[in-house]
Amino acid sequence: NDYTANFEAFLTDKAKGKPFCFWFGCFEPHRIYDEGIGLRNGKKLKDVQVPSFLPDTKEVRTDLLDYYYEIEWFDAHLARILKKLEEIGELDNTLIVVTADNGMAFPRAKTTLYDWGVRMPLAMMWANKIKGGRVIDDMVSHTDFAPTFLEVAGLEIPKEMTGKSL
Repeated sequence: NDYTANFEAFLTDKAKGKPFCFWFGCFEPHRIYDEGIGLRNGKKLKDVQVPSFLPDTKEVRTDLLDYYYEIEWFDAHLARILKKLEEIGELDNTLIVVTADNGMAFPRAKTTLYDWGVRMPLAMMWANKIKGGRVIDDMVSHTDFAPTFLEVAGLEIPKEMTGKSL
């Protein structure tokens, strides 16, 4: 999928000078992976660090390489989207939230309450409003995003919301 082209089409179609929200949801890190795509793209079995809860076999290493390749696909499109925002002068004025919807799709990870099932990436940037470079180890839930976005938009957070603005 060409997510960068989707974003560029969105920018072309949106009203000029108006606030916007674009949701870049990437399918690729989800199963089913293109079997062997990691190896075909130069990744090496010897470079894989197999989590201790998985068997260290060629099949598992290959599967992990395929998963890593798919994550890199996401990362490459995210980088292009950020570059486009920079080119149009909107990067510093845009709240960027990067996260995942679940842990990796492997046993003892996705859909479990083990560490690899509940630890997901979360990075946020809003250069004109928030000083960068901080690392916060607090537990965050996706329910915290809605009140955060409402606060950013200057709207009241309904008392019924269980999340807390970040």
